[in-house]
Amino acid sequence: MPNRLKTRKISYEKKKSIAGFLFILPWILGAAYFVIIPVIMSFVYSISKVKVTTNGYVIKLIGFENYSSIFTTDPDFTRKTVSSLQNMMLQVPVVVLLSLFIAIILNQKFFGRTMARVMFFLPVIITSGIVISVISGDVFSQTVMQSSGSSQLMKSDFLNAYLRESGFSDQIVQVITNLVDSIFTLIWKSGIQILIFLAGLQTIQPSMYEAAQVEGSTAWETFWFVTFPMISPIILLNVIYSIVDNFTDYTNQVMVYINQLAINLHIEMSSAMAWSYFAVVMVIVTVIYLLVNKKVFYQK
Repeated sequence: MPNRLKTRKISYEKKKSIAGFLFILPWILGAAYFVIIPVIMSFVYSISKVKVTTNGYVIKLIGFENYSSIFTTDPDFTRKTVSSLQNMMLQVPVVVLLSLFIAIILNQKFFGRTMARVMFFLPVIITSGIVISVISGDVFSQTVMQSSGSSQLMKSDFLNAYLRESGFSDQIVQVITNLVDSIFTLIWKSGIQILIFLAGLQTIQPSMYEAAQVEGSTAWETFWFVTFPMISPIILLNVIYSIVDNFTDYTNQVMVYINQLAINLHIEMSSAMAWSYFAVVMVIVTVIYLLVNKKVFYQK
């Protein structure tokens, strides 16, 4: 009898695994080329002296001198980092509370609910640096709208004068007016948080609300004893996301400063600042996670 070649059949699960790997292979290659390699090179630049030449650039390793220089000889980086931390402490609570409030409203049944959800999520789709600058009046305030004064529609000059006349200290007035000036931008940046809160609210079983009503719970008590504990993991997630989003926003002073240095070919200094800024952000995120996570209710 002739020899028959035995073919090895591939199982269905194996085929699915291979197909899945082929689907994510472009992402893996893209992440390696556009993310991993640049991250490694940025760290190399941060511990080197980079000299740009006509034929490229020359790298000379010098250790961590660049890191010490940005804190000792460059006063702008430390000042901008502290200012960024202050803005984060003011804006993140407002964004989280505002997005939770809007998500609770959008989770109710009313006419036009779908359109309202689209309107609040639309900024996430169309937002960009130039778009948000134009809408908030930052671009027009320097060009066309400068003469007409239309850029003051979203400013708080009147509130500033009123608070000062009422006897409030300059520090309190500055905090309040900064929040009022940026309220439109904060709403514009709350789309992702609103969507995440909506997803969390819709996972709460209706039977829990029915039981609360049977027990005679008011709407306020239902929120604090049913809704709030059930979405506490979502609150933690949105807090972490909002912190990272605030620190990496295109309007962040530190990000703008690092980008300017990179554009001016101060590659080693910008890389050292980027890694130092990354370390600061990670420390803050870790501390806040450890503190808030103790109060989070995880359903078992």
